[in-house]
Amino acid sequence: MTVYNPGLEADLNDILTILGTTKRSFWPFYESTGTLISGIGVGDMNSAETAGAAEALEDDFAPVALPCGLHSYHFHPTGDHHLAGIDHADYSFVAAPFSVGACIRPTAVASNVILAKYDVAGIDREYRFWIDAGGFLDLELFDESVDTTWITDADVALVAGQMQFVVATYDGVLVTPTITLYVNGVAVASTDTETGAFVDMEAGATPLTIACGDDSAAPTNEFHGRIAMPFLTGKELTAAEVAALYAIMNPMVGLS
Repeated sequence: MTVYNPGLEADLNDILTILGTTKRSFWPFYESTGTLISGIGVGDMNSAETAGAAEALEDDFAPVALPCGLHSYHFHPTGDHHLAGIDHADYSFVAAPFSVGACIRPTAVASNVILAKYDVAGIDREYRFWIDAGGFLDLELFDESVDTTWITDADVALVAGQMQFVVATYDGVLVTPTITLYVNGVAVASTDTETGAFVDMEAGATPLTIACGDDSAAPTNEFHGRIAMPFLTGKELTAAEVAALYAIMNPMVGLS
């Protein structure tokens, strides 16, 4: 069912203004049927299942209308349900800042990718925004040519079954990155871990994916739960901007 919301486009415009225009991609999840998920930015996504085969939203993703009239989608590892994107220069951030976020309701809080450009099997890794094996929100940056990584983990695990607005920001500084993690508009304490001598990410050919890592043909670390309004932008959002996004999205999604 489509819910009429006369203020929806104004809210979306406010979100886009905060995200800026540099390498900005945003998926509002207007759709509740079909396989095409329209994006505001360089690329649409396709709803997919095992081995990247197209799968209609209404068949396996259980779209639920949010208070604003947009939707959340349900993802389940059984069937490899995920959103498959493309490789594009606007999805890579070499020597450049970026921020990534989404509203999520994780059913499970272990090894769940939210959004990634990260193909382990293809040895083509850039970054992944995920809930790691310990249940902690995590942004990982990977330097493929020297096989090194920089990981920032939240110090407190996420809560299963609750809708939460999660964001990671990266300042674009090489060698010693600064990554800040936010939950519901507030920065959370975190710990950095460097494996090897991280220098910078490198632009690869891996497609962007939502709700899984690796590529669409062999998804891994699949998300279990609901995702709404994921975004990616080529700027380091400030604490005030993250708080403002939360204030806009809170009534749209029904976070509280």
